[in-house]
Amino acid sequence: MRHSRVTAALCALVTITAAAGCGGGDQPKKSAAQAAPAQDAPRATQPVARKVVLVVDRRKKTVSVTGTTVREVLDEAGVKLGRYDLVEPAVDQPAQNRVEVTRLLSKPKLKVVRTTLPVVKKKDSKLPPFSQKELRKAKPGVTIVKTAFARRGKKKVEIVLARKVKSKPVAQILAIGPQSGGSGSASSLNWAALAKCESGGNPKAVNPAGYYGLYQFSLPSWSSVGGSGKPSDAPAAEQTYRAQLLYQRVNGRWQGQWPNCGKYLFS
Repeated sequence: MRHSRVTAALCALVTITAAAGCGGGDQPKKSAAQAAPAQDAPRATQPVARKVVLVVDRRKKTVSVTGTTVREVLDEAGVKLGRYDLVEPAVDQPAQNRVEVTRLLSKPKLKVVRTTLPVVKKKDSKLPPFSQKELRKAKPGVTIVKTAFARRGKKKVEIVLARKVKSKPVAQILAIGPQSGGSGSASSLNWAALAKCESGGNPKAVNPAGYYGLYQFSLPSWSSVGGSGKPSDAPAAEQTYRAQLLYQRVNGRWQGQWPNCGKYLFS
């Protein structure tokens, strides 16, 4: 009995060994990926060239490039930037269909430019003749201008790179009284004859002694009848108007104003 048990154990051992050595028994199956032959690695896609309009100092040309940034486009086109050159778009930005380079000889600077508008005058018959009244104050406009020096042909010139309006100018508005002479008895006198005697009929005449215009006003007498500035700077019609006011102001006593020529008022 003991002999038969040993023999059975040996037979079992021989069977297991034979199966292992000969490939017997069930083996794990290989996956499809392990069984398939190795494939070639995918090839890198070649960049596609495209056309970009390149403008350097207003000179335009079309280049074929593959770069995606402005810097890469300029490098491919062989454009070297100077110290102060401006590039639009900026060099680190994606390149679109157009790249502009402005060559500069100096660093850009900012300056403030103030602008004014002409005075707007409106007639107002309710005002005294030759008088005026301010209806709206003037306000200068302010513009910030960026400039730099660049070469244009053989010359070094200052060019404007950008403008930014900070505020728009506002025009002054003046109401102007009638621009005609006075009326009444004084207007019927011979003022042309008086002017010819006093100044030779020259509304710009100036006497070094301190008398001005057609009727040789002194500054105090001119101011007393509403005149401003110098009489010689006023229109001839205004000078006549204020001379008539002066005549009325002194109640016709012309001798104190025009002692030598006043007699010609009645010629």
